[in-house]
Amino acid sequence: MFFDNGKYFVFDKSIPYSSGKEIQVYKLNNELLADSILNSWASGLRNNYVEENLLDSLVSGTGLTKKEFLEKNIFPSHQNSIGASTMSGEFGEILVYDYINFTLKHYVTRTRYLEKVNPDMPVSGSYQVKNIDKPSKTDHLIVAEVKTRSSKSGNKKSLCEKTVKDAIKHSVKDRVRLGESLNAEKRRLFNRLRIEEAKIVERFQNKTDNPFIIDFFAVAVLDSDLYSDQVVLDVVNSQHENVKSTSILIIHSKELLLFLRDLYRRACSC
Repeated sequence: MFFDNGKYFVFDKSIPYSSGKEIQVYKLNNELLADSILNSWASGLRNNYVEENLLDSLVSGTGLTKKEFLEKNIFPSHQNSIGASTMSGEFGEILVYDYINFTLKHYVTRTRYLEKVNPDMPVSGSYQVKNIDKPSKTDHLIVAEVKTRSSKSGNKKSLCEKTVKDAIKHSVKDRVRLGESLNAEKRRLFNRLRIEEAKIVERFQNKTDNPFIIDFFAVAVLDSDLYSDQVVLDVVNSQHENVKSTSILIIHSKELLLFLRDLYRRACSC
């Protein structure tokens, strides 16, 4: 249902910073991929927005082809500034879903984009990823705040600084929004009769009575031309108070904007 792209997340380096922790840097290797791989990746991308078993029924009666329906009603449009920004941001968030799902081997609900009304408007809130077999104190919840910069237009240093800084600052807010986000995910799962998955979410709704491990991540997804070790390190060190209890992850990729737009284009046709 979702394309396992774990092997395309290539570990780049770890960068120590002032708190004694390390920034984890990965490169997304999206170069020279065969059409069959890109189409499978695009199909998996589409499944984050609409369930495959509902798609034909949703298209029926609209007078639109499947491609037209997906372009108009499901995916953000890069033809306007709001839609283009939303497409970039959502792709980055889904990319982090994939990283945590297929590289870290955690369960991901993937319900966040299934009930969008306006495709060009972003969905607010953080998202959570869980890993659980039988409830125990070692169960692990990851809360990730993702900021994406795919366009290379502008001052590269400033773009890199802002993306990393925004991810760190907004990650602080996730601690407040956690309850709301868990409740929303649980409701969407129940609405789809995914009862066992809803129970996984439920396990993380009461940390006081049912302890578990929780990690907050600030993630910056960048075009490789914007990425700089020193710029990222300087930003993280300048946010000393905010990064004390936050893990920093950077994912960079060559020609990120062209890559993500190609995947959304393919997702309308494959």
